[in-house]
Amino acid sequence: MIPDKMLEVLKHEGVVALVTEGKEGAHVVNTWNSYIRITEDERLLLPAGYMNTTEANIQHNDKVLITVGSREVQGFNGPGTGFLIDGSAKFVKEGSEFDEMKQRFPWARATVEVTIKSATQTL
Repeated sequence: MIPDKMLEVLKHEGVVALVTEGKEGAHVVNTWNSYIRITEDERLLLPAGYMNTTEANIQHNDKVLITVGSREVQGFNGPGTGFLIDGSAKFVKEGSEFDEMKQRFPWARATVEVTIKSATQTL
């Protein structure tokens, strides 16, 4: 279950970091909180423009780490909080969820679908 505080964070703009690991080691790409869509079964969908290295890494190892945050949401010790999401991912290039993301983000060549294993508040 996605924590309510994380849902609140995603209502505010912030930078998202998506970390994958491939044959060359760790790789990080960024996107925006507002680009994330949450499905009814609590998967995360992110539009992929380029993300070619990310896609290659996920084909090699589907484990991903994601951070999301916002200064606008109260954290443990004051303003601002963030989450570390541990999960698995795949690139989707067809189907209704891809079509919906493509309509919202015409530049997207694929959708990164993330199944959450855990979401831990870090701040």
